[in-house]
Amino acid sequence: MNIIQNIISSVDLKEDVVYSFLKRIEFNSGFKYYVVITLRGDAPKRIKLSEDGGHRTGVDFGTSTIATVSNNEVHLEELAPDSINYEKEICHKQNLIDASMRKHNPENYNKNGTVKKGKHKWKTTKRCRRLKRQVRVLYRRQSAYIKNSHHTFINKLLKNTSEFILEPMNFKALQKKSKKTECKDEATAIQQKDGSFKMVNKYKRKKRYGHSIKNRSPGLMQADLKSKATQYGIPYYEIDIHQYRASQLHHDTGEYIKPTLSERFKTIEGHKVQRDLYSAFLICHTDDTLTAPDFKTCHLDFPHFVKMQDTLILDKKKCGHTMKHCFGF
Repeated sequence: MNIIQNIISSVDLKEDVVYSFLKRIEFNSGFKYYVVITLRGDAPKRIKLSEDGGHRTGVDFGTSTIATVSNNEVHLEELAPDSINYEKEICHKQNLIDASMRKHNPENYNKNGTVKKGKHKWKTTKRCRRLKRQVRVLYRRQSAYIKNSHHTFINKLLKNTSEFILEPMNFKALQKKSKKTECKDEATAIQQKDGSFKMVNKYKRKKRYGHSIKNRSPGLMQADLKSKATQYGIPYYEIDIHQYRASQLHHDTGEYIKPTLSERFKTIEGHKVQRDLYSAFLICHTDDTLTAPDFKTCHLDFPHFVKMQDTLILDKKKCGHTMKHCFGF
């Protein structure tokens, strides 16, 4: 505690110290210790907001993407695009750890490769312990990268936004497996031992979006966006998802049509529109009740939205920023 007090006294602080603590962070070379000091008062506002007050921005979150639409700009971005690189490196090192543990502890495994039941003594080599430390460091770096990537994009949105409107998502529910056990509608041909084929209706996969949510953290970005908007005094609204389903609505007909997961584009008023961007467009044009879109302004602003969308897609294709399974291009 004396060390912390000495550090605080050596720094010229303009505000009163509320509390402080030591934080230990692990690196490949070992642990490093930092003093975290919390000061009294509000955090400084470092983002310069637009002088004209900005525009209303509609935000549509996906499990791995985010789409935003306002009157003067549209965005369609992959959340934390380099996070998958950390995941690949982590998987590689975990495979090396598993191989090492199996090599030096063969008595703890069954013949089929599973771990024997009960309590066991495990031998870990120096290399294995080093690999485990590297995995922990990679997880920390991945988490820090995701937070930094989210904050960079949020700061970009804050500069030209007067108010945020978005569709709240329960990502905690999306990351869980499905409880229903169902068979596929289409039968699959399975080859038997005698060479003949048998038509079988396989079970549907119960997995949902847990892996994607782990690597992208859309829920964290949704919480950070609300926190930042509150800090800068920007109004933040959420539509009523029980009465207004922006991902299914067609404003030209007023009908709710549920699309399939693979359907990334829709045809609205004779124009082909990207599904996520169109949802953000409808959210942006929500009426004051937050339960339905303002159909009049939707019809007026739709041609301008289509032009901005086409320009964005063309620019992304030129730069090679494509994501076929999420963007549709």
